[in-house]
Amino acid sequence: MGARLLEIRRIALPVRPFDLGKVKLAGGRELRLSLGIGSGLSRRPGDPPGRLYAVTDRGPNIACEDAKDILGEDAAAPFADMKDGKIFPQPDFQPSIIALDIAATRVRLASRIGLHGAKGEALTGLPNPLEGEGAPAMEGAFDLSGAPIALDPGGIDTESVAASTDGTFWVGEEYGPSLLHVDGEGTVMERIVPKGMGRFYRKAPYPVRERLPEVFARRRLNRGFEGLTISPDGRFLHFMTQSALGHPEREVALWSRNIRLVTFDVKKREVECEHLYRLDKPDSFKSDKGAERRHVKVGDMSAVGPYDLLVVERVEKSSKIFHIRLTADQRLDADWLDVEHRPTLEETDSRNLRRRNVPVLEKRLILDSDRDSGLPPKIEGLSWFDERTLVVIDDDDFGIRGERSAVHVLRFDGPII
Repeated sequence: MGARLLEIRRIALPVRPFDLGKVKLAGGRELRLSLGIGSGLSRRPGDPPGRLYAVTDRGPNIACEDAKDILGEDAAAPFADMKDGKIFPQPDFQPSIIALDIAATRVRLASRIGLHGAKGEALTGLPNPLEGEGAPAMEGAFDLSGAPIALDPGGIDTESVAASTDGTFWVGEEYGPSLLHVDGEGTVMERIVPKGMGRFYRKAPYPVRERLPEVFARRRLNRGFEGLTISPDGRFLHFMTQSALGHPEREVALWSRNIRLVTFDVKKREVECEHLYRLDKPDSFKSDKGAERRHVKVGDMSAVGPYDLLVVERVEKSSKIFHIRLTADQRLDADWLDVEHRPTLEETDSRNLRRRNVPVLEKRLILDSDRDSGLPPKIEGLSWFDERTLVVIDDDDFGIRGERSAVHVLRFDGPII
């Protein structure tokens, strides 16, 4: 029997240091924005007690189809006939890593590490200009007047963070999808993308290397590397896309429950192996009535041992945390990484997985917001403090809908694993 949850301590973020100010809208309305640090959490071994690192999303953004609901009728008028694309109220927002100090009753913003290119230029969260045969789906960007914003080959959609023992950071990103290796001052030292994707980033202000398997270019739009963590010894990165890949067709991503969990050798800059992680069925998220397979997604990951990981799964009103253990006998055959392999891993259902003896990671439920009162329903950041303490954070999406993130410290009566 696993450890029992003893306490959930909620600590609200103070307003002032996490405030992005107000944006004036047509019709006299205002939109008050927050820093939006809830996309991911990480702790570096050896850091002071209470120190954690968070990461912002790409910046405040609003789906064009939601403009009327969020901005009001007057401000939404330019987007009345638009169904695709995102509105960026602050298009010059600089994605950042945030150092947090967490005490018993407060959270302090210790520092904001803005991400920048090799020459010190601030990076944006604007979409990349991915065009041509084989390019992943990409959305347009618009300002509040409805005018198109120029796409940015160096733009990054940051979603997850892992603090390495050498003082650097790894950041999971959705546009590519890609991995960013960032030094302690925020300089992107390299962006690692799937094979064949480098041509889209020739004008990026940092080095770009094709060291990820080609298959990851088939990510679902806005569902890139949401889960990312690093092994305690710093040797391996573990990461997952938020949803299944659209492989061999984009529609597969809407119903497949199969997620590739990749182990990446940091020194060699190559994939060591991959495992198969299966998302829970949508009807098991009780607070999300009517949820479909396409709504279930990965929230974050955290390494709590050399081979032990915690994984967040969520919808919108329910979140779960699972423990998994990576073992050699559960590694997938390398053939599954071949983009020409058929059937693809994503289109292989549970019956055919068993028939083909494809190993699936075993999951042990640790926490469930539908069961454990006090957990936030939409967990997007997860880390550890010690063997008996976890920290989670929800994502307020920059306060677009008036919400504000909070840190939750979870204490158990024994070791979590």
